[in-house]
Amino acid sequence: MRRRRNPWALAYLLVGLVFLLIAVAVAATATRVDDLIPIVLGGVPGLVLTIRAPMYGVAFGDTGLKYSGLLNSRSYTWSEIQEVRPAVVSGTLFSSTVPELLLASGKTDQFPMLAGYGSGNTPNQRIEQLVAELEEARSSALSSAR
Repeated sequence: MRRRRNPWALAYLLVGLVFLLIAVAVAATATRVDDLIPIVLGGVPGLVLTIRAPMYGVAFGDTGLKYSGLLNSRSYTWSEIQEVRPAVVSGTLFSSTVPELLLASGKTDQFPMLAGYGSGNTPNQRIEQLVAELEEARSSALSSAR
């Protein structure tokens, strides 16, 4: 099983640790009920980022793929996936390219935690390479199943 991660996963982990440490420091010196607000506002996101950041990414092999995002994970077999393609999500300042699955049911599923960012209409090379790897794994798995 091959695994591809977001290059920003380490940054997410470090930001989560900073928020978590700040919340612990505030909790250690808390003397009033008002001190609970920064503990909750910093501690909960910090805990989520610290726990989930090492798991961000997509793992794929002969049977299918599994995507792990911020709060959820999704798994698909290759027979459920009709095509893997890059999708451009435009924004006000910059655009992002995300891997997108076209499912056999006609629905699409995007992987936002693996997004690659850029300006203009230039495709993100990292995402193009990831899409090519996923499509190659899908094609080889389907051809060997026949």
